[in-house]
Amino acid sequence: MDVIATSGIKKANALREVLGLNMFQPVNVYDACTKLEVDVRFVAINMEGTYVSNDDPTKSSILLSALRPFPRKVFTCAHELGHHQFGHGLKIDMIHEENDKKSDDDCEERLADIFASALLMPIAGIQFEFKRRNWDIKTATPIQFFTISSVFGVGYRTLIYNCSLNKLISYTKSNELSKYSPSDFLNKIFKGKQKAGHLKIIDSKYVENTVDTEVSGFLYLPKTVELEGCHLESIATTSNGVCYQMKQPGILRANDAVNGQTYFIRIQNFEYIGLSEYRHLET
Repeated sequence: MDVIATSGIKKANALREVLGLNMFQPVNVYDACTKLEVDVRFVAINMEGTYVSNDDPTKSSILLSALRPFPRKVFTCAHELGHHQFGHGLKIDMIHEENDKKSDDDCEERLADIFASALLMPIAGIQFEFKRRNWDIKTATPIQFFTISSVFGVGYRTLIYNCSLNKLISYTKSNELSKYSPSDFLNKIFKGKQKAGHLKIIDSKYVENTVDTEVSGFLYLPKTVELEGCHLESIATTSNGVCYQMKQPGILRANDAVNGQTYFIRIQNFEYIGLSEYRHLET
C-alpha cells in the first residue's frame, strides 16, 4: 500500500473514532459534517461539488450539486470532507462519471477519494454485512451487492469498484456484477414496467437508526415492516417484500415487530436546495 492510500485510510479511521463509530458501522456523511460543524449546502449548479476552505476551519463549507444522483452526492460529500480533513485549499470538482479514473498526478484528489471510500465503505464493515446475512462475498448475487450498497448509502457500482480495488472480489466477478444496474432491480420489482428513481433495498438484517432517501425514490422493505405517517405509497408487492415510493419530504418511523428493529426513514425533496441539516423538513 502506498503512502497516499495509507494516509487516506488512517485519516478516515481517525475520524471514525472522533464520531464514535467502530470499524464496522456505516456513516451518514451529512450527519458527520453537522457534528464536525462543516456546513453542507445543496445548490443548483451542474458540477459534483466544491470545498470552500477558510482560515477558521469551523467556517469552511461544502457545496454539492443538487442535480446529481442521490448516492453520487453522498460520495462527493465524503470526498469534499476529505479535502477539509487534510487542510486542502479551495477545490472544485466538475462532473465525471462514477468510478472515472482520476490522474494519479493529482495527489490531493486521489487522497480525498481514498478517504471517502474508507470512510463510507470500511472493508471490515463490508465483510461483516455479508457475513451477517450468511452471504459469501466472492459468489454473492447482484441483488445481494445492491442490498449491501443500500446499507452503506453508496452507489451499487461504487461498492463493486471498491470491493474489486481492495481484492475482496476478483476482476471477473466485478465485471459480472457491473452488467447490472439499479434500473434492472426496479424492472424486476415492477415486472418489466419502466420506472425511474433512486432505489434502496432494506432487509430484515438492517440495524442502523436511519434510512435516507428522497421524494420520487423507492424503498423496498420486508412485509413485516409497519410505517407511520403518509409519506410513502405502496406501489408493488412481491413474495419477499413491498416496494414504496416516496411522496413527500419528512421523517417517519418504521417498525419491524418480527425482529424488533425500529428506524427512521428520512425523506428529502428531489433535487433539494439548501443546508443539509434542513433537508428533511416538510414543506
